[in-house]
Amino acid sequence: AAASLRLRVLVAVPGPSVSPRYLQLLQAVPPKLATNGEMLRAAYSEYKERFVARVGLRKMYMEILTLTLLLAIFGAIGSAFLIAGNLAQPLLLLAEGTRAVAEGDLSPRPIVATKDELGTLTQSFNIMTRQLLDARTAVESNRAALQNAKAHLESVLANMSAGVMVLDGDFKLVTCNESVERILQHPGASMVGQPLADIAGMEEFGAAIVSAFTAQSAQSASGRNQQRLHWQRQIEIPRRLGSSADEHDITLLARGSRLPLESGSGYIVVFDDISDVISAQRSIAWGEVARRLAHEIKNPLTPIQLSAERLQMKLEGKLEQPDADLLSRATTTIVKQVDAMKRMVDDFRDYARTPPAVLVPLRLNELIEEILNLYLRGDDGDIIHPQLAPNLPMVMGDPTQLRQVIHNLLQNAQDAMADLPPDSPHPRIDVRTEAIHYRSADGGVNIAVRLAISDNGPGFAPKILARAFEPYVTSKARGTGLGLAMVKKIIDEHGGRIDIENRVDGNGASVVILLLKLAPDAPAQEFLA
Repeated sequence: AAASLRLRVLVAVPGPSVSPRYLQLLQAVPPKLATNGEMLRAAYSEYKERFVARVGLRKMYMEILTLTLLLAIFGAIGSAFLIAGNLAQPLLLLAEGTRAVAEGDLSPRPIVATKDELGTLTQSFNIMTRQLLDARTAVESNRAALQNAKAHLESVLANMSAGVMVLDGDFKLVTCNESVERILQHPGASMVGQPLADIAGMEEFGAAIVSAFTAQSAQSASGRNQQRLHWQRQIEIPRRLGSSADEHDITLLARGSRLPLESGSGYIVVFDDISDVISAQRSIAWGEVARRLAHEIKNPLTPIQLSAERLQMKLEGKLEQPDADLLSRATTTIVKQVDAMKRMVDDFRDYARTPPAVLVPLRLNELIEEILNLYLRGDDGDIIHPQLAPNLPMVMGDPTQLRQVIHNLLQNAQDAMADLPPDSPHPRIDVRTEAIHYRSADGGVNIAVRLAISDNGPGFAPKILARAFEPYVTSKARGTGLGLAMVKKIIDEHGGRIDIENRVDGNGASVVILLLKLAPDAPAQEFLA
C-alpha cells in the first residue's frame, strides 16, 4: 500500500477570465518514505487525541487533588480534636475534682491510666483527696465522740446531787450545774459572770471560798502541804426561804482545787448539802443522850416516889390537919412530877431503844380502818375523811410500829387544827392510800404503796419544816419533839420514805409515807396494767 502512494502536484494557472486549471502529477514514492509518512500521520493523530483529552485529565486530577486535600484537612482536624480531648480529659477531671473538693465532696475521681505527667498528677490528686477524706472522717468521728462525751459529762453534772462551780482567776462564776441552784436557792443564770463574793445573798459563801483558796495559796508559797492539791471546808450559810431569822442554816461541805482554763488559771468548787447528815448525827447524839438520861434518871425516880408515899402514909395521922393537908399536897405534887418524869424518860427510852421492826405481810387499809374506828366514834367523824384505794397490794410492815406512826400523825393533825381561829374553815383531815408506779434503777417498773395524811391547819413553820425530823424540835407548848423523829426512824426501818410539806394552797400541811416493800405474794402484775 505504501508503494501505491503517489505524489500529486497541482499547479494552478490563473487567468483573469479563465477558470483555474490544475495539473496533477502522480508518482509513486519510495516505501521507506511512505512508512515514515504513515508513522508521522499516526503520531499526529495520537497527538491530536491526547491534546483533546488533556483538558479532561487535568480537570480530573484537580478534582482528585482537591478531594484528597479536603480529606487530609478533615482528618487533621479530627485528629486534633481527638488528641486535644485526650490531653484535656485529665485536666477536666482535675478541674471537676477541684470544684468538688471546694464544695466538700472528697470522693475519689476516675483515674487516668496513663504513664505521662497528667496520669501521675491525677493519681496524686486522688491520693490527696483520699487522705483529706480520711482526715475529715477522723475529725468528724472525734468531734462526735467529743460531743457525746460532753453531753455525757453535762448529763452527769446535771444529775449530780453535789453542786459544781467553775470560777475564773478573779473568782467570777464561769459555769455551774443545776444542783448549785437547788442547794444555794439562787438562780444560776443570774450568777454567771459575777464575782462570787458580790452576789446578793451569797456574800458569806463567796468570802469563805475566796478565803479557802487564799489560804491554800499561802500554804503552797510557804512550802507546806505541797502534796495536797485541794482544800476541804465546812461552810454554813443562811437558808434563803424568806422565813424567820431563827431558821436552821444550810451546812455545806465544800472542796476546791485549781483548774486550768483557756484564759489562764481558774478554780473548781464542789460542795454538797450535809444538813441531813448533820441532822442524822444530831439524832444519833440525841439517842445516846436519851439512853444515858433514861438510865441515870429512871433509877432514882421510883425511890423518890416510894419515899414520898411512905412519908404521907406514916405522917398523915400524926400531924394536925393543916400540916397533914400540906404534906398531902407536897407528896401528891412529888408523885405527879415523878410520873411526868417517868413518862419523859419512857419517851427517851422509846426513842433511843426502838425495837427492830418485825416485818410481816399486812393490809394497810385494814390497819388504817381499825385505827380510824377509834377516831370516828367521837366528834371527829366529820373531821377525818378516809379515801382508801381498793385492791391495795399487801405490804411488809410491823403492825405495832405502823399503828404508832398513824396514831402519831393523826394526833399531830388534830393538835394543829386545835389552834385554828374561830373564823377558820371547818377542820378537815384527809387520809389517802394509793398504789403508785415507779421505775427502778434497772429500768423495770415497780409498785409502791403511798399513805398521805393532810390537814387544813396552819401548816409547819419554816424553822420546823427544815428540822422536823430532829429530836426535840416542836412548836407545841407541851410537846417533847420526839413524835416525828420516832415516825421517821420507824419508816426508815421499814425501808420506806417519809416527806413533810406545807400544802400548795397554803392551807395546812401534808405528810406522805412511801412503803416500798410489798409482800412476796402481792398481786403486783394486776397493778402494772
